[in-house]
Amino acid sequence: MNFLRKLFRFIKNRYAPRGARLSFSESGEDIVMSNILKKLGVKDVFYIDIGSHHPVFGNNTYLLYKNGGHGILVEPNAGLCEAARSKRPRDIVVNAGAGREDGQADFYSFAKKSTRSSFSYEQAKKWEDESGQHPEIGKRQIFSLDTIIGKYASGRVPDAVCIDAEGLDKEILSGFGWKVLPKVFCIERSLGLEDILGLRGYELKARILQNDIYALKDS
Repeated sequence: MNFLRKLFRFIKNRYAPRGARLSFSESGEDIVMSNILKKLGVKDVFYIDIGSHHPVFGNNTYLLYKNGGHGILVEPNAGLCEAARSKRPRDIVVNAGAGREDGQADFYSFAKKSTRSSFSYEQAKKWEDESGQHPEIGKRQIFSLDTIIGKYASGRVPDAVCIDAEGLDKEILSGFGWKVLPKVFCIERSLGLEDILGLRGYELKARILQNDIYALKDS
């Protein structure tokens, strides 16, 4: 971890223009969330990252972690969970998926393109047809967002929730009880999502390629 910090500091100081900020997300989602939370006065950010994938690269919460935050990483790929426990010891790492309710579901895992792995048969079939890769199918535990918060958050309300569930993002939110209200959601765009979040008092703050970022209106 010290090596990574020194490496990032060297790269930034050596190659980045003055005032540049380092992002680990695919398209800068982490910087947008950081800006929103900073304006809300949140310092010790507590997050939930569903479908966290790699703990550093292309990750929406690593910048929050690097800046002193911590949270819960939910990832059905066991190998990526091991990497997360090594790289992010302050985080709770849950080797599972997320869904509308607790249970088990088929997980379609693509070895050559792990970002395409999914609990969605439709999404997996689409990628199989496009790539010619055949997924390995296995049962995985899934938890609702309510269960994840109740079981692992130790009573704390998450400041930010990131969901990247390859087509099941809306289903996860549809099963949420809204007993607690995170300040920020970063979620893959899908039809009807804005209506679900709008009814709960959230407004769209940023649209970044395939992801949307929402924040509570009254925050």
